This record gives sequence, C-alpha cells and structure tokens, in this order.
Amino acid sequence: MDTWLQDLRFAVRTLLKSPGFAAVAILSLALGIGANTAIFSVVNAALLRPLPVAHPEQLMFVFSGRSDAPYITASYPDYVDFRDRNEVFSSLACYSPVTVSMTTDEQAEQIDGLIVSGNYFDVLGLRPAQGRAFSAEEDQTPLTNAVVILGHGLWQRRFGGDPEIVGRTLTLNGRAFTVIGVAPADFTGTEVGETVDLFVPMMMQSLVRPPRGGFSGEMDADMLGKRGPRWLNMVGRLKPGVSQEQAQSAMTTIAGQLEQAYPSTNRGWIATLFPVSKGDPGLRSEALPIAALLMAIVGLVLLIACFNVANLLLARATARRKEISIRLALGASRFRLIRQLLTESVTISLLGGSVGLLLALWLMDVMKTINPPANVFPLRLDLRLDWRVLAFTLLLSLMTGLIFGLAPAIQASKPDLVPALKDEAATLGAGARRFNLRNLFVIAQVAISLVLLIAAGLFLRSLKHAEAIHPGFNPDNMLVVPLNIQLLKYTRPQGRTFYEQVVEKVESLPGVQSATLARIVPLSGGGRTNTFLIEGQEPPPEGRPQTTGANVVGLRYFETMGIPLLGGRDFTANDREGAPGVVIVNETFARRFWNDESPLGKRLSLRGQQGPYLEIIGLARDGKYRTIGESPHSMIYLPVAQNHETGMMLHVRTSIEPTQLVAAVRGQIQSLEKNLPVYDIRTMRAQVGSALFGARIGAILVVIFGALALLLASVGLYGVMGYSVARRTREIGVRMALGATRRDVLQLVLKDGMMLVAAGVGAGILGAWFATRLLTGFLYDISTTDPLTFVVIALLLIGVALGASFVPAHRATKVDPLEALRYE
Repeated sequence: MDTWLQDLRFAVRTLLKSPGFAAVAILSLALGIGANTAIFSVVNAALLRPLPVAHPEQLMFVFSGRSDAPYITASYPDYVDFRDRNEVFSSLACYSPVTVSMTTDEQAEQIDGLIVSGNYFDVLGLRPAQGRAFSAEEDQTPLTNAVVILGHGLWQRRFGGDPEIVGRTLTLNGRAFTVIGVAPADFTGTEVGETVDLFVPMMMQSLVRPPRGGFSGEMDADMLGKRGPRWLNMVGRLKPGVSQEQAQSAMTTIAGQLEQAYPSTNRGWIATLFPVSKGDPGLRSEALPIAALLMAIVGLVLLIACFNVANLLLARATARRKEISIRLALGASRFRLIRQLLTESVTISLLGGSVGLLLALWLMDVMKTINPPANVFPLRLDLRLDWRVLAFTLLLSLMTGLIFGLAPAIQASKPDLVPALKDEAATLGAGARRFNLRNLFVIAQVAISLVLLIAAGLFLRSLKHAEAIHPGFNPDNMLVVPLNIQLLKYTRPQGRTFYEQVVEKVESLPGVQSATLARIVPLSGGGRTNTFLIEGQEPPPEGRPQTTGANVVGLRYFETMGIPLLGGRDFTANDREGAPGVVIVNETFARRFWNDESPLGKRLSLRGQQGPYLEIIGLARDGKYRTIGESPHSMIYLPVAQNHETGMMLHVRTSIEPTQLVAAVRGQIQSLEKNLPVYDIRTMRAQVGSALFGARIGAILVVIFGALALLLASVGLYGVMGYSVARRTREIGVRMALGATRRDVLQLVLKDGMMLVAAGVGAGILGAWFATRLLTGFLYDISTTDPLTFVVIALLLIGVALGASFVPAHRATKVDPLEALRYE
C-alpha cells in the first residue's frame, strides 16, 4: 500500500509540473467520459433503475397474449381466475391507465391516473405517504366506494401539499370522490416513466373508464363482467422459493384451463411472465436499439479522446527518456516503471472522470428542459445520479486509464539506454518511421471521426428529406383541439348534439374558414386498425385477418384537411345513423383489392360475413397517417354520425394565424360544457413538427458528437505533427542548410501529415460502409451508403485535417539552420 501511495504522490507531482499537458489530457477525457455518463443516465432511467417498491426482484408482469404477440393485456374475469387459481403468487393485482376530468373551484382539468385492484399497493409493498391504501371492501361492489388516492406530484402541484388533504372531496367525471391517501413521493406508477397523478379503485370502472364505442362495435359499459375486452395489466409477487420458471408453468396451466372453459374468447390465448425489474417489454424492445446506437456513438467519441491521451502519453514518455533510462540503469524493473506510468494515466483518467461527471450533470439538466411531444416520447424519465451512474463513471475512468495507458507505458519502459543516457535524440531513421504507434493512433482517430461524421451527414440529409415529404394534407393555418367527452359520460344522442354544436359555434368565429372532427390526428404516432371483409371476395385464411388503418371523421373533413377526393363524393348530413352505411377508402386500399378498377360502389364489412356491409362512396388521395417516413398503407374513413366516438379531435381551418384563435375556440367549447377540460390545443404545423422530433433530436445529437470527434481528432493530429516537427528540427535544419526552400519544408511536413489523414480516411470510409448499415431503421428516404454524403464528409475532414497540419508545418519553415545545427 505504501508503494501505491508513493506512486500516487509522484504522479500528482509530475502532473503539477506539466499543467498544460495535464489540462489537455483531463479535458479530452472529460468530454468523452461526460458524454458517455450523460447517455448512460438516460439508459439507466429507462431500462435499469428498479421501481421504488419492496423487493422488486420478486415482482412479475403477467400478460395474457398469443404466441405471436405474448405481451397483451387481460380481461377482468381472466384476472380474477388467474388471481384465485394460482398457487405461485402471494398476491396478484391488476391496473389500467385512465384519464379523468377533475373539477375543483369550477375549473376542469384533465388528469392521468390508474384504475387499480384493491390489493395494488399491498402487492407492491407500498404504504401511502398520507392516509391509507384501498380496503378489501372497496374492491367488491361496483360504484359503491367513490374514493381516490392522489399521486404525490398532484398533491404538491395542485393542492400545495395540504396536510389536511385526506377526507377532502374531489369531483372526478362529474362524481364526488373522497381522498383517502397520498402515494409515496418517489412512486409514479408500475411502469418506468409513467406520470400517474391519482389511483382509483377497480370497482369504479364504468365511471372513470367508460368504453369509447366506435365503429368496431360499442363495448358494454360494465367491462368488469365481460371476458372479451382485454384492457388490464397484471402484476404479481412470487411466493418465497418460487422461481420464474415454476410460476410460468403454473400460469400456463391456468391459461389452458381458461381456453377449455371459454373457447369463444380464450382460444389461442396464453400467459407470459416478464420480470418487473427488466421494465416494460414493449418499451425495452423499442428503447434497446436506440440506446445501443447512442452508447456506440459516445463510445467512439471516448475512443478518440483516449487515442488523444495515449498520444500525449507517448510524447511525454519520449521527453522523459533520460529519466526512465536512469531508473533502469539504477536497477528499477520494467514492471515497477510500468506500474508507475499506469498510476499516472489512471490519475489523469480519474480526474477526467470527475470533470466529466460535472459535465454530465450539466447535460442532464439540459435534457430535462427538453419536452418531447407525448405521442413521440410519452415517458418522463427521472434523470439523476444514483449509484449505477456513479459506478459506471468510476469503472469507465479506471478502464480508460488502464487500457490506454498500457501501450505508452510498455513502450516507454524499454528505451535505448546508451543514447538516452547521453541525452541524444532518436536517429533520423527512427524518427522518420511512417506508421509508429503514435501515428497509428492518429489514423484511428481520423477513421473513427469519419465514421461519426458520415453518420451525422446521413442524419442531416435524412432530416432534410423528411421535411420535404408532403404529408398528404395541408398543415398550414389549422388548429387541433381534443374533445374527450368520454370523461363526461354523455349518452350517444348527447354526444352527437355536443359535436354538432361545437362545430357550429367554432365555425361562427371570425377568422375560421371551416371546422370538422376526426378520431385520429395524422402523424400522431398512433392509429387504429380494423379487420374487414370485401363483398364477393374469398375471406382470408383463419388466423390471418385482413387489416387496414381506420379513422372516424366529420362532415367537410377532406375539405378542411386539404385532402383531395379523386373520385366519388364526401360524407353528407344524409349519412346519419339509420341510413345505409358508407365508407371512403384511400388509393392504396383501392389498388390493393381492385388494381386499376374503380372501388366506388363496392362494399366491405367491418364485422364479419354477417355484415352490415358499407358502400364505398369516395376515393381519397394517400397521405401520411402515423409517421412521416412510413410506406403507403391502406386507410378507410367512416362518418362519425354512423360511428359514434366519445373521444374526437376538432380540426379548425383558419384564414389568420391559428394561435390567435386559441382563446376564442376554448371559450366557445367551455360555453357548451364547463366540465370538459380543454387542453393541449396545438397547430397542425406543430403536429407535423412533432412527427419529426425524433429525427431532429437524433440529427442534433449525432452532429454534436461528430463535431466533438472531429475536434478531438484535429487536436490529436496537430499534437502529433507539432511533436514530429520538434523531433525533426535538426533534420529540417540540415535540409535547409543544403538548399531546401521554405516551400520544400512546408510540403515535406504537410505530406507526412496528409499521409496519416489519407490512411485514416481510407479506413474510415471502409468502416462507415459497414457501420452505417445499422442506421437503416433511423433514416428517411436515403441510403446508408449515400455516395454524396461519403464524398462530401471525406473532403470536409481532409480540409480540417489540412488546417490542423498547416500550423506545425508553417512553424517548421521558421527553423533557423544555424540554431538547429549548433549542437551537432
């Protein structure tokens, strides 16, 4: 231990004697380690950090799905059977997201929450911060116990942390609820990134989570008694000594029993367990590729920084040749010298890690200010330091110091003793070697920088292409306003009347050209699919149903959206409930089933061969429905008058700047229904922008990291060229004494530098050719091997490298031959 402390003290003194070298090395590593720590904090928050519950390793998600789609929700009767029949879980709870209207002080507000079984908090091992959890009695009889537990965030934000909140009455969806507790401060739901502001008992389902209805067939309001609707997530705590495999076997047996007992609803359905500690499987499958890509990018940045530091260490070791030779001559072993040099490199990396941690904290604060659209990234990650982030930074710092300090330490520990002790420079032949270790590091830096810059170029060109894609409608001068009357439990006639009145009142506003309704907003990231049959065509094989995108729209939808009708007619007031069913299809749907033949007059059914059949009355132009980069796919439109929905979006076409009408539109809606929360009013242009949010953020991140890599590589090249010039001062003096001009010297030095760059560019192009193929799923309408991007980025890198080489080369032309040869 004393020896290690002695090495550490000597390393610190050595660094203090060379503050310039120490500052450059520490800053280089800080940039690389800081970027890695910041990205890892995102990965940690999304995928690694466990829920703040008791013994999360004992918790399992239980899904009721099919073999090809195992992670699906369950019906309430299935949940009851799984709960009561199993002998592997000490308890099994269920929950489902809900959105409710909370009215306080005559102000309606939309709140996200969970509807949960009475044992939900017991299964998770949680105790409320205030009040109590749900009781067994509150989990038995529907609509008899209107109680609610507030999320800690809502309690603080909306009620100022009122210590007397328990016992207070709130109005949810028009009914009074009594607050019985407040959830723990760090608990916001069972799934990572959720924002849950209240918890309601399962028995209040028909009030807080009524069915939406719609063209797929309206569900019964009492979903607790129906085995068909699958809407519940399940989570259970394993009994002591029960493994996941044993629990899986037991739940599979129960699923088989349910399949035998209820073949009409459960045929083909299986039970699948997934550890809660691994997070949501759907999120995990989507987030892992993105996380892997980001970690790979920042890993390459760190690699470049490490090459920089390794080069600095090599140059420094060369300057210390005499000191190292004296130590060897006095009997020091190579192992002892290597350990001393590694101690210095690890000290540098730990200092770089410390500064990098501060940089990561700043980056995390910046990321917290970014508010991605909910349809693009619905999670709100808790970015903070915890032991995982700190351990990652420490481990990364140690590995960096050891791995990239080893090669310089080994090379420095075997000097040529006699010339070194005489304080002689290396021979010209040795100094002129083209591809020594130092030069190989520069080549690697250039190659990795080129890979990152080409990736950045591809992302930028992809974003430009995405912005140029026409979405299939006119997004200018349009507002989009959610109308979630599901929260108010309107009857079908009441809802139809409300929709008609809203459109009429909004269209009466000055500056409004037209208004219409639609269930789904284009480019919102989601959508609806529906199975169907074409009249007169053979039905698809069993188990392989035909599906299409579907939307429910109001009158003048296509006119308001600027979507051309290529044939037939639009919906009219005559297409009402009780009239023959009608539908409009898009071009892709028509081509899919009738090629060049007109689809007008053809009929299809959304409810099987028994019908009813809907007549195709119109043909609409294709558009972008879920994402801006999607391939054309089929879409059908149905009139809202024949397909009532309790959640619609008001689309308002304006003749003036749409944001000027936000207050007026809100006022018109609330004049009809004060208890309806009018929130998240946005322009359609903002909606299109949100569809490109991921592409923009990806491009920004990759460009930033690519620029950082270019900067580090340029610094590395500059350092190597500067060191080379210093080492070759005598050689340059001899050349100039023998008649070489300044131009000759400039060309000589630039040639050496550009040879390194050329080798790096060649290796980088080859590496990018293979590496960028991993970006296929992240790019819009551009090849991962786009020749223009490769050529332009390579020329850019060569230009920057030429500039980095020019300064040392120009300094070489200033060498005074007499001074250079004085000591010969």
